[in-house]
Amino acid sequence: MKKREYPKTVFRKKLIKGVFWTGFALVFFFSVIAMIRAGNTSAANKVEQPDIEQSSKVNLAAGEGGQTFAQDFASEYFNWENTDEAKKNRVERLSHFLANGLDEQAGLAFEGMEWNSRLTGSQVWKVEDTGQDTALVTLKIKHELNRKIEPDPKEVEKAKKKKKKPPKASEETSGPHEKYFVVPVKTDGQSFVVNEIPYFVAAPSKPDITAMTEVDAKGKIMDSDLEKDITGFLGTFFKVYTTGSQEELGYYTAGDDIKSMSNIITFQEVKDIVVKKGKSKNQYVVHATVIFKENESQAQVIYPYELNLVKKDGRLFVQEIKNK
Repeated sequence: MKKREYPKTVFRKKLIKGVFWTGFALVFFFSVIAMIRAGNTSAANKVEQPDIEQSSKVNLAAGEGGQTFAQDFASEYFNWENTDEAKKNRVERLSHFLANGLDEQAGLAFEGMEWNSRLTGSQVWKVEDTGQDTALVTLKIKHELNRKIEPDPKEVEKAKKKKKKPPKASEETSGPHEKYFVVPVKTDGQSFVVNEIPYFVAAPSKPDITAMTEVDAKGKIMDSDLEKDITGFLGTFFKVYTTGSQEELGYYTAGDDIKSMSNIITFQEVKDIVVKKGKSKNQYVVHATVIFKENESQAQVIYPYELNLVKKDGRLFVQEIKNK
């Protein structure tokens, strides 16, 4: 049988139609694959997300909020008076901080109490993270004690007999006293409570640390002329540094980071200079002791400095100055 031949126009239409449906099928196929992959990725993310959130969870009890809460609590704890009305008032004030079931006076007993108290200052000294939602906040506190001294009954009676004014009660104060006070804090993620009785601890010991007061002379440039030039330059620089304007100071500095100390301290003398090579040519690291006078009290102050100097066109400039 002879094979049927199509006209060219019909053949072209069939070819275009075949290409269209083949392309459509391929696009549909790849779209389905992409949707399946996206679904798998989303599912994987949903499974892994709790682990990410868990690992990044922050203990709010040990954060700034918990620390502020501990200080607010201390301001109420260390304010008391030894009267029935004041005791009731203190219970009411502390109730906003204490966990349910905790002693209403937070461990403070008034039996035998002779003094009243007033907090004069507190600062966070140390924070210990004790769990996911608990912390121990150690405060350095200062409080002042006062009490009323009743007059001697014999003196009162004696004054009455003589028809004189009887002696009045006087007030005695003590302090301020410095103590270290630990506040146990617990959070529900929204707010805080004191969940255990707060307590005093011993003051920390002074650390056994020796200050590095002497300059290491290793690498010192042994050049008396250079040392003389730098000494003279520093004398001029520090005079302008403490009495000149910011614009005048700019004539001796390389950059805008160094601010004038005018009206704060006044330059007196430069001494004990050690000059070392800087990181590049014509740069110097200078250690110097400088004597100033504080403008208000006229007290003499002595500061050690480290300065980075650079020499350009025969002139010295200060690049950086640091108190050491």
